[in-house]
Amino acid sequence: MRATYLIVMLTVAALMLCGCKNVVAGTQTRNVEQTVDKEDVMGYSPNKVTQGSWLQLFMGMGQVKDENDKDGYTYNYECRVPELEGIDGILSQELEATWYREGDDKPDRYRCMLGLYVDEDFPSDQVFRLVELGIDTLLTQSFDYNDELEAMKKSFALRKGYNPKSSQDIMNRAKQIFNQFTKKNHELKSDVTGNEIPEARVCIVAHKIYDRGDWASYIIEFSFDYNGSCGCPSWADYITVNKKNGHRLTFGDLVEKYGLARVSDSLREAYVKAKGERNVELDVYNLTGQELIDVSDGCAIVNEGVMFYYRPYSVGCGAEGMYNLILGFPWP
Repeated sequence: MRATYLIVMLTVAALMLCGCKNVVAGTQTRNVEQTVDKEDVMGYSPNKVTQGSWLQLFMGMGQVKDENDKDGYTYNYECRVPELEGIDGILSQELEATWYREGDDKPDRYRCMLGLYVDEDFPSDQVFRLVELGIDTLLTQSFDYNDELEAMKKSFALRKGYNPKSSQDIMNRAKQIFNQFTKKNHELKSDVTGNEIPEARVCIVAHKIYDRGDWASYIIEFSFDYNGSCGCPSWADYITVNKKNGHRLTFGDLVEKYGLARVSDSLREAYVKAKGERNVELDVYNLTGQELIDVSDGCAIVNEGVMFYYRPYSVGCGAEGMYNLILGFPWP
């Protein structure tokens, strides 16, 4: 069995190393509906929103540490994200099925899960469209990458006949995609023997994290985990949108308001501080302020100020994870 799956996402193809872990199946106690192949789909209470800091990624979202493991390396999937419980405002969906794929000697069988958590309401159609497109890119590209699924992924990416109007449409689309992938991954079912089922999980969370005046910011978090791998790719993208005219915040907007020199110097200062907090030497990633602007994966407005964000590998090794460099500049 291959130890990792290659993931094709937006502009990132590298896996983020976050330590090896073994994953075992958790006990399921929730209501069940059926997928296209009669596998269980785990239900989850709707209208939930996270608590706590949105500037920290949920590594392996949907995992709960096994308290019986004294070393703390074993996790159970519970088909839910405990961090998302407590506040109304989000639609959620957890899907689960047994998948099959070509292995080294014989087909492999594993339990695959998809968790999706999306705000129920958006301030405008323009904002909804931007967030929805980000979610859909992940939905259509985030499952294991192999030749057999490529044609299906390309077909979904064309979005023929898909014109979503609500978060419920996104949920329905996710179920359709998951069921189609499941059906394709069941073509090897009759050739599989054995009972061991490793696990794979994709989790996507889209939620508003800032809303003041004309501007709102949304986070789209992504996490993928596969049993037995030494990689846990996980990152977030941020979208800041003017609710009145649909304009998306750009680097140019920030430079125009604060000046290139001020942004550059402040970024460098925040970067050096963040490296120090992680006890990481600057070494080959000793970037200037201008370089930090050039390699940034995006910018956003958050409650703490203006933020430039960097996915894993952008300004450090994969094990360093994601960098969110916040400049204490007021906005607007």
